[in-house]
Amino acid sequence: MRSRGLLTIVRGLMVVVAGAIACAACSSSSAAVVSVQKKVQGILGQPNVTSFLDVRFGDSLYRVQNRFPNGTVETAPYGADTYRLNNIEVDGIRYARIKYEFTSYSGMQLVMAWFTPDSSGKVLEKLVAAVGPPTEQNSAKGSSPTDTQAIWQLPHGERVVYDGPKRFVAVVGPGGGPLKQDAVENEALDSPQH
Repeated sequence: MRSRGLLTIVRGLMVVVAGAIACAACSSSSAAVVSVQKKVQGILGQPNVTSFLDVRFGDSLYRVQNRFPNGTVETAPYGADTYRLNNIEVDGIRYARIKYEFTSYSGMQLVMAWFTPDSSGKVLEKLVAAVGPPTEQNSAKGSSPTDTQAIWQLPHGERVVYDGPKRFVAVVGPGGGPLKQDAVENEALDSPQH
């Protein structure tokens, strides 16, 4: 436990130092900035996912209700508290449904979202921009995002799933172990029609 906190502090300090170096390099050349960014990413590892639509992993149900007051509180099949949103559009991406699931001790640790077909490309593009290329991908080269399936296994325990044919994306947070089965079962469901 103590070493994990120390690792977080060290990572934070490295990001601050790298930011200062990058700012200094900005005045000299953009190639130096890219070089510094690659070195920092090499030291820190792959990026991780910390939130979904401004809801952070670890946030309470109360916090999510305040962020999106028009949602509905439900109970997942395995007993987890769930907050459901219907028909929401953010940054040009339309979601038919979003479900945030919560663990008793770690707050929000699973988000599942079903997006509209015309949003497939934007969803996949945002995922790749946020966390890099997928760990696994099931699609032919040059396939459209609506035909692509991809999985990211991230260094802090997060798991991201993108399923273009089912118009589904899920992110299991670092404390979401108890919710993984629910995520797997929801991956198998068809996209909501409303």
